[in-house]
Amino acid sequence: MEGMKLTVNGLADTFKDRIMELQGEPAFQWGAEKIKYAVDKRGEPRVKLSIGNVPLDYDLWKGLRNPAVIGLYPAGLREIWEFYANRRKDRIDESGRRTLFQVPRSYEFAHRNYGRAVIISVMLPFSSKVIGDYAQVILRDGMESSHIFSRMYKDINLMIDKATNRVAIDLFRKDNVVVAMDNTTVTAVSKEAIPPTHQGASHGPSKGVNYPQKSISVLMGLGQFGISKIVFRDEIEDGKVQRFVGPLRSIIIFDKEDPVMDGEGGIIYPTESWRKFLFNLYDFTNTDPNINSYRFCTYIPQNDVGCGKCIGCCTAGAQVNSAPAPDGSYPEQVSRQTHRFWEGKLQFDFGRCCDERGQIATMFPEWSCAKCVSVCAAEGNSRAYAAENFYEKMHELTKE
Repeated sequence: MEGMKLTVNGLADTFKDRIMELQGEPAFQWGAEKIKYAVDKRGEPRVKLSIGNVPLDYDLWKGLRNPAVIGLYPAGLREIWEFYANRRKDRIDESGRRTLFQVPRSYEFAHRNYGRAVIISVMLPFSSKVIGDYAQVILRDGMESSHIFSRMYKDINLMIDKATNRVAIDLFRKDNVVVAMDNTTVTAVSKEAIPPTHQGASHGPSKGVNYPQKSISVLMGLGQFGISKIVFRDEIEDGKVQRFVGPLRSIIIFDKEDPVMDGEGGIIYPTESWRKFLFNLYDFTNTDPNINSYRFCTYIPQNDVGCGKCIGCCTAGAQVNSAPAPDGSYPEQVSRQTHRFWEGKLQFDFGRCCDERGQIATMFPEWSCAKCVSVCAAEGNSRAYAAENFYEKMHELTKE
C-alpha cells in the first residue's frame, strides 16, 4: 500500500499502541494491578497477529462449506466487498461518470481496480493470572462460574473491538478499501450481504453470523483449533511452552499490490498445500503421527501423555458428546447420533453448550462458563515440538 509497508511486527506494534492508548480511557482504567490482558516483561500487551494475502478470486472457504464445519453460506471476500460497496455507494458509475443513481460498485469493479485482499487476524490474549486462578478453582472446587472471568471477557472483547477499528483507520489510504471486522461489522455483514434464507443456525455453527472469525485466524496461521473447538496459540518462551487464548478480530484490505507469495514481512499466502495440511490437522479422527506431532492440542497422545482436560471439566456434556476417542474412532453414543453428521463431519454439540450457559445467564448476568477455555490455557498439556516447529512448517507450505 502506498506510504505503508505491511509487516507482522509493524502491525502488532500498532495494535499495542492502540491498546495502551485505550488503557488511559475511562472504560479501561482498571489499575496496574488489574490488567486483564496478557503482558510481557515490560508490561505491554502481548498482541498476537498474522497476515495473509490472496487474489480477489481466491475462495477462502473452498472445501469447508458444510453446516457441521463453518456453514453452508459463509461470508467471503465478495460478500465483504458488497457490504462495503453498499455502505459507500455514490453518484459515480463504475466508469467514473456522474449519474443520477446510487448503485454500489460491483465485485467485478473491485477485480479491475485492486490486485489483492490482505487479511489481518489478531488476538488479544486474556490475562494468564485471571485464567490460571479460575482454572485452579474449577479443578479444586468444581466451581461453575467466575464473575472475574466474565468481566475480563467483556472488557477485553470491547478493547479489541475498539483497537481493531482504530488500526483500520490508521490503514486507510486514498487507493485502498479497509473493512474492520469487529463484532458490529460481522453482524452487519451477515444481515446485509447474506440473503435471509442463507442466515441462521441451520446453515452453520458460527453463533448466528456468517463470518467464521476463528476459521479466518486458523487459515492465516495465527493459532490452531483444539479438540474443544477453541483457537489457541502455543509458543516457546524461556524454554517452556506458553499458551495464549483470547478474542479474535480481523481487518480486510483491498489494495492495488500483487499478492506476496514468498513470506515477505511475515505475510503468508494460503496455498493448496497449506490448506490440505490444515484440513488434516483439524480432523481429529486422523491420528497420523506426522500430522499429530504438529498439533498444539495433545488430545491424541504421541510419545507423551494425552490431555482431554477440556472434556473432563465440561459439566454440560457438550465436549464429550462431540469428540472422537483418542484413537480417532467415534464412541457408540456419538456415532449413533446420525442427525449431527453432514457429509461425514460431526457438528459440535452447541445445543448442550449454549443452552446451559444461555439459560443460567438469563438469571445471572455475570455468569460465564469458560471452564474448557481456562483449563486448556492454564492446565492443558502441550507439545514443545509443535510449538517449535508449527510456524516453520507454515512458512514452508505458504510459499509459491
